[in-house]
Amino acid sequence: MLVARPSPAALPRLAASLALWAGLGTATAAQAAPGQGLRLGGVESQGPASRAVTALYHNPAMLAALPGTAVHASIGMGVLQQRVQRNAIDPASGDPQGSFGSPVWMRNSGVSYFTGASFYFDPIAVGIGLYDLGSRYQLRSPPPLRYHLAPDPDPGCLQLGLDRCPPNGGSVSYQQDLTMALAWNGGAVKLGAGLHLPIVRERFAFDNDTELSADGSSTISCDDKEDPACAERVGFKGWTQWIPRNGAPSGFDFAITVGAAVGLANDTITLGARYRSPALRRRGELVLAGVGLVCRPEADAGEAEASDTVPACDIAEPVGATLRQSMPQQLALGGSFLLGRSRLWRLDLDLYWMDLCPGGLRASECPSNGDQTIRLIGLDRDSFVLPEFTRFRGTADLYGIDAYLRYFAKRNLWVLGGAHLASPSVRRGATTAALDEGWRLGTSAGVRLRMRRTDLVVVPGYGLDLFLPRTVTPGGALFSPAAAIAFDSGSGDINAPGANEVLQGRGRPTNAARYFGMLHTLSFAVMWGERLVLD
Repeated sequence: MLVARPSPAALPRLAASLALWAGLGTATAAQAAPGQGLRLGGVESQGPASRAVTALYHNPAMLAALPGTAVHASIGMGVLQQRVQRNAIDPASGDPQGSFGSPVWMRNSGVSYFTGASFYFDPIAVGIGLYDLGSRYQLRSPPPLRYHLAPDPDPGCLQLGLDRCPPNGGSVSYQQDLTMALAWNGGAVKLGAGLHLPIVRERFAFDNDTELSADGSSTISCDDKEDPACAERVGFKGWTQWIPRNGAPSGFDFAITVGAAVGLANDTITLGARYRSPALRRRGELVLAGVGLVCRPEADAGEAEASDTVPACDIAEPVGATLRQSMPQQLALGGSFLLGRSRLWRLDLDLYWMDLCPGGLRASECPSNGDQTIRLIGLDRDSFVLPEFTRFRGTADLYGIDAYLRYFAKRNLWVLGGAHLASPSVRRGATTAALDEGWRLGTSAGVRLRMRRTDLVVVPGYGLDLFLPRTVTPGGALFSPAAAIAFDSGSGDINAPGANEVLQGRGRPTNAARYFGMLHTLSFAVMWGERLVLD
């Protein structure tokens, strides 16, 4: 932990350092690491009772435990490996069979970051930070998975602007938080509150199997289901536009965190708790504005112009689009314990709940399924996709526990370790290549080294997360081509069989498969203060 006495002369240097790291974070944000928001400040101890600048997120009350000035910046580079083995399908109906096809592997990489600072003016502490929170980038995908995760034909084209980089492939779910926090030190009791300004970016593309529906108009027909010639690609790219353009809705919103901590047994034990609200401006719902794209991925420009279909993806023009999605509330409890006679060991625990499926504590009590509602403005009438549709995600509330252990090995050197366990963030039957997180079992390892004759600490580390194998059986798959066919046979009547599944966005090619994943993360953190206190 880094702390310092207030020094007005040092503030300009701190501001410049923070701005530098914030700039680095913004530059690398386009490659944010996949998976949940783990190891926010690297492998350093963190949680609702941890003395660290990452308290900006974990519990703002703990900023009051950092006397003086503290700066923390970290960067993490991750590689996500996914293995998917789909069930074979019946070519005539698209229904999954009991046998499996060949497994396919995906590898996607990215970068995450944290940057923040805390300033203590007895008994008040203030903090500010900008960080990446639980982003996921999947730009590469093999063709067999195209109906849930279409491959990006140009993986390096990720600009947010409306004129370039059409969303015709890949999947990106990215969140930044700009956080400002205030804490009060009452001795054994500490209180704090934080204001979060979320910046959410979303990009996804998937293929529709047009043979599952007779809507739209096309001169192309296919005898078999999942025929690439009868695929229609649907894409969206948008973000929370604080200053909207061209009549788009404002995406500005905010959330608050309140937290408390108490020190016991001469501060050898610290207990902490925090609650974070959902986005408050629209009762938990964020609005993203951007562009949508509906096109034919297998057609070239000449073929598309000669037929009565939507245009080929290489010439299709994006249309205006908006997306609505809910943001979760969160609750976390934690403790920090000094262990051993010489107090050389510190254990930090973090037990948390994220309400990813608003409506209840169980998936069966979740009416929204974490769905996204997409509206396309000016959509081609030849399209099979509707101007307003639902993207079914089937999210589930996330429960997890993190344990960080630190050992003071010798002067200026600490050894760090950690263990992580979390429930799946998506229901089993809704698991797809785009959202394939099963039970997560992880570990962390690193060292904390104070540089000689300086107040600078560096923390290199490595983390490994296993997303344990998960099987979606043909009978348990929530995406159903049979529902789409039944709904179409009923002439689109909302009372026809399959109507509920289709309206929820589940009337699509099956997601029955075996799923497995691994996430490797290399991290490097830098912490600085005018005075270092060894705890």
